[in-house]
Amino acid sequence: MVEKEQLPSFAENVLKHILDDIGEVVYSSHETLKKGDIYLLGLNPGGSGQEHPETKSPYTIRTHLERMLRRHENSYYDESWTNGQSNYPKGGAPLQKRVIALLEGIGADPKTVCASNIIFKTSRSSAELCFGLAGLCWPVHEAILKIVQPSLILTYGINKVSAYEFLKTLFLKGDELPPQPASHGKWNCRGFHCEIDGNPTFVAAVPHLSYYSPTNKHDVFKWIVDNQKKAQARQNRM
Repeated sequence: MVEKEQLPSFAENVLKHILDDIGEVVYSSHETLKKGDIYLLGLNPGGSGQEHPETKSPYTIRTHLERMLRRHENSYYDESWTNGQSNYPKGGAPLQKRVIALLEGIGADPKTVCASNIIFKTSRSSAELCFGLAGLCWPVHEAILKIVQPSLILTYGINKVSAYEFLKTLFLKGDELPPQPASHGKWNCRGFHCEIDGNPTFVAAVPHLSYYSPTNKHDVFKWIVDNQKKAQARQNRM
Protein backbone atom coordinates (compact mmCIF):
# COMPACT_ATOMS: atom_id res chain seq x y z
CA MET A 1 0.00 0.00 0.00
CA VAL A 2 1.20 3.52 -0.84
CA GLU A 3 1.16 5.63 2.32
CA LYS A 4 0.14 9.27 2.24
CA GLU A 5 3.74 10.46 2.58
CA GLN A 6 4.73 8.33 -0.42
CA LEU A 7 1.89 9.48 -2.64
CA PRO A 8 3.62 12.44 -4.39
CA SER A 9 6.68 10.41 -5.42
CA PHE A 10 4.50 7.47 -6.46
CA ALA A 11 2.34 9.80 -8.58
CA GLU A 12 5.38 11.47 -10.14
CA ASN A 13 6.56 8.09 -11.36
CA VAL A 14 3.13 7.04 -12.68
CA LEU A 15 2.48 10.41 -14.36
CA LYS A 16 5.99 11.00 -15.72
CA HIS A 17 4.74 11.51 -19.29
CA ILE A 18 2.35 14.33 -18.33
CA LEU A 19 4.15 15.92 -15.36
CA ASP A 20 4.82 19.18 -17.18
CA ASP A 21 1.28 19.52 -18.52
CA ILE A 22 -1.07 21.96 -16.81
CA GLY A 23 -3.31 20.25 -14.29
CA GLU A 24 -4.20 19.38 -10.70
CA VAL A 25 -4.26 16.09 -8.82
CA VAL A 26 -6.11 16.36 -5.50
CA TYR A 27 -8.63 19.22 -5.34
CA SER A 28 -9.01 19.09 -1.57
CA SER A 29 -6.49 19.79 1.18
CA HIS A 30 -3.91 17.23 2.25
CA GLU A 31 -5.93 16.68 5.44
CA THR A 32 -8.51 14.75 3.37
CA LEU A 33 -5.95 12.07 2.47
CA LYS A 34 -7.12 9.77 5.27
CA LYS A 35 -9.95 7.35 5.98
CA GLY A 36 -13.18 9.01 4.91
CA ASP A 37 -16.73 8.32 3.76
CA ILE A 38 -16.67 9.98 0.32
CA TYR A 39 -14.40 10.32 -2.70
CA LEU A 40 -15.61 13.00 -5.13
CA LEU A 41 -14.64 12.68 -8.79
CA GLY A 42 -15.18 14.95 -11.77
CA LEU A 43 -13.83 14.41 -15.29
CA ASN A 44 -10.83 16.76 -15.49
CA PRO A 45 -9.79 20.32 -14.64
CA GLY A 46 -11.20 22.90 -17.03
CA GLY A 47 -10.15 26.32 -18.22
CA SER A 48 -6.55 27.40 -18.61
CA GLY A 49 -5.34 26.13 -15.24
CA GLN A 50 -5.00 27.56 -11.76
CA GLU A 51 -2.16 30.07 -11.40
CA HIS A 52 0.67 29.62 -8.93
CA PRO A 53 0.48 32.62 -6.53
CA GLU A 54 4.21 33.34 -6.83
CA THR A 55 5.08 32.59 -10.46
CA LYS A 56 1.66 33.66 -11.83
CA SER A 57 1.93 30.79 -14.31
CA PRO A 58 -0.49 27.84 -14.29
CA TYR A 59 0.27 24.92 -12.03
CA THR A 60 1.69 21.91 -13.78
CA ILE A 61 0.96 18.44 -12.48
CA ARG A 62 4.57 18.38 -11.27
CA THR A 63 4.28 21.58 -9.22
CA HIS A 64 0.93 20.45 -7.87
CA LEU A 65 2.46 17.21 -6.63
CA GLU A 66 5.41 19.06 -5.10
CA ARG A 67 3.07 20.85 -2.71
CA MET A 68 0.44 18.13 -2.31
CA LEU A 69 1.34 17.34 1.31
CA ARG A 70 1.47 21.05 2.23
CA ARG A 71 -1.72 22.03 0.45
CA HIS A 72 -4.40 23.45 2.74
CA GLU A 73 -6.61 24.90 0.01
CA ASN A 74 -9.76 23.39 -1.42
CA SER A 75 -10.23 24.10 -5.12
CA TYR A 76 -13.99 24.53 -4.69
CA TYR A 77 -13.59 27.18 -1.98
CA ASP A 78 -10.21 28.81 -2.41
CA GLU A 79 -9.57 29.14 -6.13
CA SER A 80 -10.69 31.92 -8.47
CA TRP A 81 -11.88 30.26 -11.66
CA THR A 82 -12.19 31.69 -15.17
CA ASN A 83 -13.99 30.22 -18.14
CA GLY A 84 -12.99 32.50 -21.00
CA GLN A 85 -16.05 34.70 -20.50
CA SER A 86 -16.12 35.40 -16.77
CA ASN A 87 -13.64 35.82 -13.94
CA TYR A 88 -15.14 34.60 -10.67
CA PRO A 89 -14.07 35.41 -7.10
CA LYS A 90 -12.82 32.60 -4.92
CA GLY A 91 -15.48 29.91 -4.72
CA GLY A 92 -17.83 31.96 -6.89
CA ALA A 93 -17.97 29.91 -10.09
CA PRO A 94 -21.27 28.06 -10.66
CA LEU A 95 -19.55 24.67 -10.66
CA GLN A 96 -17.84 25.41 -7.36
CA LYS A 97 -21.12 26.43 -5.73
CA ARG A 98 -22.92 23.37 -7.08
CA VAL A 99 -20.29 20.93 -5.83
CA ILE A 100 -20.62 22.47 -2.37
CA ALA A 101 -24.43 22.33 -2.56
CA LEU A 102 -24.33 18.66 -3.58
CA LEU A 103 -22.04 17.65 -0.73
CA GLU A 104 -23.93 19.70 1.83
CA GLY A 105 -27.18 18.20 0.52
CA ILE A 106 -26.04 14.71 1.50
CA GLY A 107 -24.91 15.92 4.91
CA ALA A 108 -21.18 16.12 4.21
CA ASP A 109 -18.78 18.92 5.09
CA PRO A 110 -17.26 19.71 1.66
CA LYS A 111 -13.92 20.70 3.20
CA THR A 112 -13.47 17.21 4.65
CA VAL A 113 -14.20 15.34 1.38
CA CYS A 114 -11.29 14.03 -0.65
CA ALA A 115 -11.85 15.37 -4.17
CA SER A 116 -10.19 14.88 -7.53
CA ASN A 117 -10.84 14.30 -11.24
CA ILE A 118 -10.51 11.01 -13.08
CA ILE A 119 -8.05 12.82 -15.42
CA PHE A 120 -5.55 15.25 -13.96
CA LYS A 121 -4.64 17.14 -17.13
CA THR A 122 -6.46 20.40 -17.86
CA SER A 123 -8.48 20.90 -21.05
CA ARG A 124 -10.84 23.63 -22.15
CA SER A 125 -13.57 21.12 -23.04
CA SER A 126 -14.22 17.39 -23.05
CA ALA A 127 -13.94 17.50 -26.86
CA GLU A 128 -10.22 18.31 -26.47
CA LEU A 129 -9.68 15.53 -23.96
CA CYS A 130 -7.99 12.18 -24.58
CA PHE A 131 -10.10 9.83 -22.45
CA GLY A 132 -7.25 7.32 -22.55
CA LEU A 133 -5.55 9.52 -19.95
CA ALA A 134 -8.00 8.13 -17.40
CA GLY A 135 -6.14 4.82 -17.58
CA LEU A 136 -2.81 6.56 -17.10
CA CYS A 137 -4.07 8.41 -14.02
CA TRP A 138 -5.93 5.47 -12.51
CA PRO A 139 -3.05 3.97 -10.45
CA VAL A 140 -2.91 7.24 -8.50
CA HIS A 141 -6.63 6.97 -7.78
CA GLU A 142 -6.14 3.36 -6.69
CA ALA A 143 -3.54 4.53 -4.19
CA ILE A 144 -5.85 7.28 -2.90
CA LEU A 145 -8.77 4.85 -2.60
CA LYS A 146 -6.67 2.52 -0.45
CA ILE A 147 -6.05 5.47 1.89
CA VAL A 148 -9.59 6.90 1.93
CA GLN A 149 -11.59 3.62 1.73
CA PRO A 150 -14.85 5.44 0.93
CA SER A 151 -18.30 3.93 1.12
CA LEU A 152 -19.39 6.41 -1.58
CA ILE A 153 -17.68 7.51 -4.78
CA LEU A 154 -19.70 10.50 -5.90
CA THR A 155 -19.24 11.60 -9.51
CA TYR A 156 -20.77 14.24 -11.74
CA GLY A 157 -21.29 13.72 -15.44
CA ILE A 158 -23.26 10.83 -16.92
CA ASN A 159 -22.27 10.71 -20.59
CA LYS A 160 -19.86 8.23 -22.16
CA VAL A 161 -16.86 10.44 -21.40
CA SER A 162 -17.20 10.67 -17.63
CA ALA A 163 -15.69 9.39 -14.41
CA TYR A 164 -18.82 7.30 -13.88
CA GLU A 165 -18.46 5.43 -17.17
CA PHE A 166 -14.80 4.72 -16.42
CA LEU A 167 -15.65 3.35 -12.97
CA LYS A 168 -18.51 1.32 -14.37
CA THR A 169 -16.16 -0.36 -16.84
CA LEU A 170 -13.79 -1.27 -14.01
CA PHE A 171 -16.14 -2.31 -11.24
CA LEU A 172 -19.70 -3.09 -12.39
CA LYS A 173 -20.21 -6.85 -12.12
CA GLY A 174 -24.00 -7.02 -12.25
CA ASP A 175 -26.66 -4.46 -13.09
CA GLU A 176 -26.89 -0.77 -12.44
CA LEU A 177 -29.63 0.40 -10.13
CA PRO A 178 -32.80 1.71 -11.78
CA PRO A 179 -32.29 5.33 -12.88
CA GLN A 180 -33.06 7.89 -10.21
CA PRO A 181 -34.91 10.98 -11.56
CA ALA A 182 -32.68 14.03 -11.17
CA SER A 183 -35.68 16.33 -10.57
CA HIS A 184 -34.77 18.26 -13.70
CA GLY A 185 -36.67 17.49 -16.90
CA LYS A 186 -35.95 13.95 -18.12
CA TRP A 187 -32.46 13.76 -16.62
CA ASN A 188 -31.57 10.84 -14.37
CA CYS A 189 -28.92 9.99 -11.83
CA ARG A 190 -27.21 6.62 -12.08
CA GLY A 191 -25.48 4.29 -9.66
CA PHE A 192 -24.31 0.81 -8.78
CA HIS A 193 -22.95 -1.14 -5.84
CA CYS A 194 -19.59 -2.87 -6.05
CA GLU A 195 -16.51 -3.84 -4.08
CA ILE A 196 -13.21 -2.00 -4.49
CA ASP A 197 -10.30 -3.84 -2.90
CA GLY A 198 -12.89 -5.82 -0.97
CA ASN A 199 -14.49 -2.61 0.31
CA PRO A 200 -18.28 -2.33 -0.34
CA THR A 201 -18.83 0.93 -2.20
CA PHE A 202 -21.70 2.79 -3.80
CA VAL A 203 -20.77 4.62 -7.01
CA ALA A 204 -23.21 7.43 -7.85
CA ALA A 205 -23.42 9.90 -10.71
CA VAL A 206 -25.47 13.07 -11.02
CA PRO A 207 -25.69 15.10 -14.25
CA HIS A 208 -22.71 17.34 -14.87
CA LEU A 209 -22.75 20.26 -12.47
CA SER A 210 -21.81 22.76 -15.16
CA TYR A 211 -25.48 22.65 -16.19
CA TYR A 212 -27.30 20.79 -13.38
CA SER A 213 -28.06 22.49 -10.08
CA PRO A 214 -28.45 20.05 -7.17
CA THR A 215 -29.93 22.71 -4.89
CA ASN A 216 -33.00 21.36 -3.05
CA LYS A 217 -32.95 18.07 -4.96
CA HIS A 218 -34.00 16.23 -1.81
CA ASP A 219 -35.06 13.00 -3.56
CA VAL A 220 -31.60 12.80 -5.13
CA PHE A 221 -29.89 13.43 -1.81
CA LYS A 222 -31.98 10.71 -0.14
CA TRP A 223 -31.19 8.22 -2.92
CA ILE A 224 -27.45 8.83 -2.54
CA VAL A 225 -27.51 8.67 1.27
CA ASP A 226 -29.71 5.56 1.43
CA ASN A 227 -27.44 3.65 -0.93
CA GLN A 228 -24.31 4.84 0.86
CA LYS A 229 -25.79 3.52 4.11
CA LYS A 230 -26.30 0.13 2.44
CA ALA A 231 -22.62 0.09 1.49
CA GLN A 232 -21.65 1.10 5.02
CA ALA A 233 -23.81 -1.66 6.48
CA ARG A 234 -22.05 -4.21 4.26
CA GLN A 235 -18.68 -2.84 5.38
CA ASN A 236 -19.68 -3.21 9.03
CA ARG A 237 -20.62 -6.87 8.50
CA MET A 238 -17.23 -7.74 7.07
